Amino acid sequence: MDIGSRKQLFVDDRFIAAGRGVERVMNPPHQAPEPVVTAGAPWEDPSDTSLGIYSSVLGEDDGRVRLWYHVRRAREDSERSLDQAWVGYAESTDGIHFDKPELNLIEEGGSTANNIVIPGKIGGSSVWIDPKAPPEERYKNQSKVYNPDVAMQFHMHGSPDGIHWKWLRRLQLPHRGGWDTQSIIFRDPAIGRYVLYTRRWVAKRHTTAEGNENYRTVRRLESDDLIDWDNQKTVMWPDEDDLATYETGAPLDATAPEKPYGRTAMDYYGATVFKYPDPDGVYVMLANANWYWFNREPVVTTVRDDMDVLRTETQQIYGPSRFDVRLSVSRDGVSFERCGGRRPFLSPGAEGSYSSRMVWAMPHPVRMGDEIWIYYSGTNRDHDGLVDPAGGGLLSGIGRAVLRLDGFVSADAGYGGGEIVTPVVRFEGERLELNLDTGGGGAVRVELQDGEGRPLRGYTEEDASWICGNSVRMPVRWGDSGGVGPLAGQPVRIRFVMRDCKLYAFQFVGTAGS
Repeated sequence: MDIGSRKQLFVDDRFIAAGRGVERVMNPPHQAPEPVVTAGAPWEDPSDTSLGIYSSVLGEDDGRVRLWYHVRRAREDSERSLDQAWVGYAESTDGIHFDKPELNLIEEGGSTANNIVIPGKIGGSSVWIDPKAPPEERYKNQSKVYNPDVAMQFHMHGSPDGIHWKWLRRLQLPHRGGWDTQSIIFRDPAIGRYVLYTRRWVAKRHTTAEGNENYRTVRRLESDDLIDWDNQKTVMWPDEDDLATYETGAPLDATAPEKPYGRTAMDYYGATVFKYPDPDGVYVMLANANWYWFNREPVVTTVRDDMDVLRTETQQIYGPSRFDVRLSVSRDGVSFERCGGRRPFLSPGAEGSYSSRMVWAMPHPVRMGDEIWIYYSGTNRDHDGLVDPAGGGLLSGIGRAVLRLDGFVSADAGYGGGEIVTPVVRFEGERLELNLDTGGGGAVRVELQDGEGRPLRGYTEEDASWICGNSVRMPVRWGDSGGVGPLAGQPVRIRFVMRDCKLYAFQFVGTAGS
């Protein structure tokens, strides 16, 4: 394996050819309890305005963190009736305190004194930068729309600056499956094409009518021009382990109705996918899981039909109707390995908080120094529209989760010690650095071996210095020397001898004379 000077993570077993006493452990980020953005600008009335879950973020080269957030305004006569929706804009220099500039671009409520950048009943944002686009379309956004004349179409907008947007085209995807979610597009240099991750509805047994499709998956498509899409594959779905979590279709009691269409206990409502730590890195998926496996009391809501007439509607709802976020990784963008024993990577917040019922990972985590900040949308309203009573009303916002650089998954050795031996690799660089945390008493020593597994003179375990500390770039040394330049380009194995520590990543760095 030619790894050059690229950083290598222990998110899967690719760099564990042999070992003992070491396990891979998922490391959920710290979720700050307070949101960084809520509906609170002068033109956002908190009594009828909330933030939807389809928002997006980008960290720019000038240090700004930019948000395009999903604003929803519901009519007073119904919590579930969407009257207006748009994309608002906010930015920050520290990633925590966001300003909502008065842009005076779009009229809303008789005034342009607002921060609206994309108007209409649009289903949120998924903003990204297209490296192949002309300057006037460098920023792209794709969303479903709800305007009556184009209801549930899939539209793409373009912008030169992320502020001034124009409609580009309607996206038409082959095959049935839908796009009723936040859809992710980026240019993937590994294949030289654009990739799209969006929804695919799947019909299960007992389905009898067109449209009675009853669980959601994540599908991937490719394109050369953002117009024609092909090579569709389903990349995340409720598999046998997911389907076995809870008995479905059984009522809570003898009087409760059966669940229709034999619904599953959970499905994947959508997913954020990105390359990490760079465009040549692994594919990281933050899949947004939707959970429902027991019947609840039906709810009666008041809705307004197409003739603007109010009527009541009874809906069977299912519990717990909550969202969390699950971590998966892939080397090809198609076959994803689920991490952490399928435990949540991001969880709903505490009862009464703004995110107590749903969390949704937003596209494009932002690097802030030696941390990764993952922004997420949250609300205390569940997917069936019921609000957490402990919150005292509808709450919503955008939160921030802080992860150690490269910290998604680590190779952990316990108190009794362990080791890892990599497959044969070729590297470029003059020295080796580790991202690790040894606590107070843990340690790592590194041995370099030839392609046959024989320790190399000067780089044996006995030559290696003990590494103790907590750093994202801890240098490796063998006595007085840390240089590995003479071995660059040769086939070697790396042996990590570990005790009571976490090892996140390794990287050969530096050039001759640096």
